Amino acid sequence: MTDDASTGGPSSEVDRATSHSDTYSDRAYTWLSRNGIYVWAGISVVAIALAALAVPILAFGSLAAIGGEGSILAGGTAIVLFCTVLLLGLAVVLLSYAYLEVDRRGVPFVGDRSTRTLAYDSIRTIETVAAGTFIGGLLTMVGLAVSVGNVPTILSVTVLAAAIGLPVTVLVHAAGRFVLFVVDAS
Repeated sequence: MTDDASTGGPSSEVDRATSHSDTYSDRAYTWLSRNGIYVWAGISVVAIALAALAVPILAFGSLAAIGGEGSILAGGTAIVLFCTVLLLGLAVVLLSYAYLEVDRRGVPFVGDRSTRTLAYDSIRTIETVAAGTFIGGLLTMVGLAVSVGNVPTILSVTVLAAAIGLPVTVLVHAAGRFVLFVVDAS
Protein backbone atom coordinates (compact mmCIF):
# COMPACT_ATOMS: atom_id res chain seq x y z
CA MET A 1 0.00 0.00 0.00
CA THR A 2 1.12 3.53 -0.58
CA ASP A 3 1.31 6.01 2.21
CA ASP A 4 -1.34 8.65 1.49
CA ALA A 5 -0.33 10.70 4.53
CA SER A 6 2.92 11.64 2.81
CA THR A 7 1.02 13.66 0.20
CA GLY A 8 -0.13 15.89 3.07
CA GLY A 9 -2.74 18.58 3.19
CA PRO A 10 -6.36 18.52 4.21
CA SER A 11 -7.57 17.97 0.66
CA SER A 12 -5.98 14.50 0.56
CA GLU A 13 -7.86 13.58 3.74
CA VAL A 14 -11.12 14.81 2.22
CA ASP A 15 -10.44 12.87 -0.97
CA ARG A 16 -9.78 9.70 1.00
CA ALA A 17 -12.91 10.20 3.12
CA THR A 18 -15.17 10.81 0.12
CA SER A 19 -13.74 8.00 -1.98
CA HIS A 20 -13.84 5.31 0.70
CA SER A 21 -16.25 3.14 -1.28
CA ASP A 22 -14.08 3.48 -4.38
CA THR A 23 -10.99 2.30 -2.54
CA TYR A 24 -12.93 -0.62 -1.08
CA SER A 25 -14.25 -1.67 -4.48
CA ASP A 26 -10.78 -1.16 -5.97
CA ARG A 27 -9.28 -3.42 -3.33
CA ALA A 28 -12.02 -5.99 -3.82
CA TYR A 29 -11.52 -5.92 -7.58
CA THR A 30 -7.74 -6.24 -7.23
CA TRP A 31 -8.00 -9.13 -4.79
CA LEU A 32 -10.59 -10.96 -6.88
CA SER A 33 -8.53 -10.41 -10.04
CA ARG A 34 -5.48 -11.99 -8.45
CA ASN A 35 -6.95 -14.66 -6.17
CA GLY A 36 -10.59 -15.14 -7.10
CA ILE A 37 -10.08 -18.01 -9.50
CA TYR A 38 -8.45 -20.12 -6.79
CA VAL A 39 -11.37 -19.60 -4.41
CA TRP A 40 -13.91 -20.20 -7.18
CA ALA A 41 -12.15 -23.37 -8.31
CA GLY A 42 -12.02 -24.67 -4.73
CA ILE A 43 -15.72 -24.04 -4.22
CA SER A 44 -16.43 -25.70 -7.57
CA VAL A 45 -14.46 -28.83 -6.69
CA VAL A 46 -16.23 -29.12 -3.33
CA ALA A 47 -19.64 -28.60 -4.97
CA ILE A 48 -18.95 -31.24 -7.62
CA ALA A 49 -17.71 -33.70 -5.00
CA LEU A 50 -20.78 -33.12 -2.83
CA ALA A 51 -23.09 -33.55 -5.82
CA ALA A 52 -21.36 -36.80 -6.77
CA LEU A 53 -21.80 -37.98 -3.17
CA ALA A 54 -25.44 -36.88 -3.00
CA VAL A 55 -26.67 -38.75 -6.10
CA PRO A 56 -26.19 -42.30 -4.79
CA ILE A 57 -27.34 -41.31 -1.30
CA LEU A 58 -30.53 -39.83 -2.72
CA ALA A 59 -31.11 -42.86 -4.94
CA PHE A 60 -30.65 -45.31 -2.09
CA GLY A 61 -32.51 -43.02 0.32
CA SER A 62 -35.54 -42.83 -1.93
CA LEU A 63 -35.66 -46.63 -2.11
CA ALA A 64 -35.25 -46.88 1.65
CA ALA A 65 -37.98 -44.28 2.14
CA ILE A 66 -40.44 -46.58 0.41
CA GLY A 67 -39.86 -49.04 3.22
CA GLY A 68 -40.37 -46.35 5.85
CA GLU A 69 -36.75 -45.34 6.58
CA GLY A 70 -36.41 -41.64 5.72
CA SER A 71 -33.16 -40.73 7.45
CA ILE A 72 -30.96 -41.62 4.47
CA LEU A 73 -33.10 -39.50 2.19
CA ALA A 74 -32.94 -36.63 4.69
CA GLY A 75 -29.14 -36.90 4.77
CA GLY A 76 -28.95 -36.82 0.98
CA THR A 77 -31.27 -33.81 0.92
CA ALA A 78 -29.06 -32.01 3.43
CA ILE A 79 -26.03 -32.60 1.20
CA VAL A 80 -27.93 -31.24 -1.82
CA LEU A 81 -28.98 -28.20 0.21
CA PHE A 82 -25.38 -27.52 1.25
CA CYS A 83 -24.24 -27.93 -2.36
CA THR A 84 -26.93 -25.49 -3.47
CA VAL A 85 -25.79 -22.94 -0.87
CA LEU A 86 -22.19 -23.30 -2.09
CA LEU A 87 -23.27 -22.77 -5.70
CA LEU A 88 -25.43 -19.84 -4.69
CA GLY A 89 -22.46 -18.22 -2.93
CA LEU A 90 -20.26 -18.90 -5.96
CA ALA A 91 -22.84 -17.36 -8.27
CA VAL A 92 -23.20 -14.24 -6.11
CA VAL A 93 -19.43 -13.73 -6.00
CA LEU A 94 -19.11 -14.26 -9.77
CA LEU A 95 -21.89 -11.77 -10.47
CA SER A 96 -20.34 -9.25 -8.08
CA TYR A 97 -16.97 -9.65 -9.75
CA ALA A 98 -18.59 -9.30 -13.18
CA TYR A 99 -20.12 -6.02 -12.05
CA LEU A 100 -16.77 -4.76 -10.76
CA GLU A 101 -15.03 -5.92 -13.92
CA VAL A 102 -17.49 -4.16 -16.23
CA ASP A 103 -17.15 -1.07 -14.05
CA ARG A 104 -13.33 -1.13 -14.39
CA ARG A 105 -12.68 -2.61 -17.84
CA GLY A 106 -15.92 -1.97 -19.68
CA VAL A 107 -18.13 -4.48 -21.42
CA PRO A 108 -16.47 -7.58 -22.87
CA PHE A 109 -15.48 -8.03 -26.52
CA VAL A 110 -14.61 -4.37 -27.13
CA GLY A 111 -10.92 -4.42 -26.15
CA ASP A 112 -7.99 -5.51 -28.23
CA ARG A 113 -8.82 -8.46 -30.41
CA SER A 114 -6.10 -10.76 -29.14
CA THR A 115 -6.74 -14.45 -28.63
CA ARG A 116 -6.20 -14.20 -24.88
CA THR A 117 -8.64 -11.34 -24.50
CA LEU A 118 -11.24 -13.12 -26.61
CA ALA A 119 -10.85 -16.35 -24.62
CA TYR A 120 -10.99 -14.52 -21.28
CA ASP A 121 -14.03 -12.45 -22.26
CA SER A 122 -15.78 -15.57 -23.56
CA ILE A 123 -15.23 -17.66 -20.44
CA ARG A 124 -16.16 -14.77 -18.13
CA THR A 125 -19.34 -14.17 -20.13
CA ILE A 126 -20.29 -17.85 -19.90
CA GLU A 127 -19.57 -17.86 -16.15
CA THR A 128 -21.68 -14.76 -15.64
CA VAL A 129 -24.59 -16.10 -17.69
CA ALA A 130 -24.50 -19.42 -15.82
CA ALA A 131 -24.39 -17.61 -12.46
CA GLY A 132 -27.26 -15.30 -13.42
CA THR A 133 -29.32 -18.17 -14.79
CA PHE A 134 -28.78 -20.20 -11.63
CA ILE A 135 -29.74 -17.39 -9.26
CA GLY A 136 -32.61 -16.11 -11.39
CA GLY A 137 -33.98 -19.58 -12.01
CA LEU A 138 -33.68 -20.57 -8.37
CA LEU A 139 -35.51 -17.43 -7.24
CA THR A 140 -38.19 -18.01 -9.87
CA MET A 141 -38.58 -21.63 -8.77
CA VAL A 142 -39.01 -20.63 -5.13
CA GLY A 143 -41.47 -17.88 -6.09
CA LEU A 144 -43.54 -20.24 -8.23
CA ALA A 145 -43.47 -22.98 -5.62
CA VAL A 146 -44.74 -20.59 -2.95
CA SER A 147 -47.31 -18.74 -5.05
CA VAL A 148 -48.63 -21.39 -7.43
CA GLY A 149 -47.42 -24.61 -5.85
CA ASN A 150 -46.04 -25.90 -9.15
CA VAL A 151 -42.71 -25.43 -10.92
CA PRO A 152 -42.50 -25.94 -14.70
CA THR A 153 -40.22 -28.77 -15.74
CA ILE A 154 -38.30 -26.61 -18.21
CA LEU A 155 -37.39 -24.22 -15.39
CA SER A 156 -36.15 -27.08 -13.23
CA VAL A 157 -34.05 -28.41 -16.11
CA THR A 158 -32.65 -24.93 -16.78
CA VAL A 159 -31.63 -24.44 -13.16
CA LEU A 160 -30.09 -27.92 -13.05
CA ALA A 161 -28.14 -27.21 -16.25
CA ALA A 162 -26.89 -23.91 -14.80
CA ALA A 163 -25.97 -25.67 -11.54
CA ILE A 164 -23.91 -28.20 -13.48
CA GLY A 165 -22.46 -25.70 -15.93
CA LEU A 166 -21.38 -23.14 -13.34
CA PRO A 167 -18.66 -25.15 -11.54
CA VAL A 168 -17.58 -26.83 -14.77
CA THR A 169 -17.09 -23.46 -16.44
CA VAL A 170 -15.13 -22.17 -13.46
CA LEU A 171 -12.87 -25.22 -13.61
CA VAL A 172 -12.33 -24.68 -17.34
CA HIS A 173 -11.38 -21.09 -16.54
CA ALA A 174 -8.94 -22.28 -13.86
CA ALA A 175 -7.42 -24.80 -16.28
CA GLY A 176 -7.01 -22.06 -18.86
CA ARG A 177 -5.32 -19.83 -16.30
CA PHE A 178 -2.95 -22.70 -15.42
CA VAL A 179 -2.11 -23.30 -19.09
CA LEU A 180 -1.35 -19.60 -19.55
CA PHE A 181 0.86 -19.71 -16.46
CA VAL A 182 2.80 -22.65 -17.87
CA VAL A 183 3.09 -21.08 -21.33
CA ASP A 184 4.22 -17.75 -19.92
CA ALA A 185 6.75 -19.46 -17.62
CA SER A 186 8.40 -21.28 -20.54
